[in-house]
Amino acid sequence: MPGRTVLTPEDHWAIRSLLADYGHVVDDHDWDRAHEVFAEDFVFDRSATGGRDLHGADDVIATFKGRNMYAHVTTNTTLDEQPDGTVRAHSKFIGFPNDGSPVTGDYHDEIVRTRAGWRLRRRRAEIRRRKFFD
Repeated sequence: MPGRTVLTPEDHWAIRSLLADYGHVVDDHDWDRAHEVFAEDFVFDRSATGGRDLHGADDVIATFKGRNMYAHVTTNTTLDEQPDGTVRAHSKFIGFPNDGSPVTGDYHDEIVRTRAGWRLRRRRAEIRRRKFFD
């Protein structure tokens, strides 16, 4: 396809590292590294969880300060490069709050290559509920 590049093994590694770094930055409140994770136009779409959308790293930091989540794990990530060069990622997550039971869900991400490397442009979080199948 014209204008489309193929993700290299290095791109895959960098994107998976980005998704892991999100957890380290947010869980450890390592806000000095937020610029390593979020694109300048980042949006965290929290509509599926009943929260308001967050716009930019500063909004994420202000909202997550004092948050009582001590850890979360991101796993089972699939990557799909789009014709415009962005990457869509779908991951599962497990979150461990200080109070209450663990939560699990899905992240749907749009990842963009910037001059500084791969960054999250958009993240949508969905909490999973118990499912029963026939």
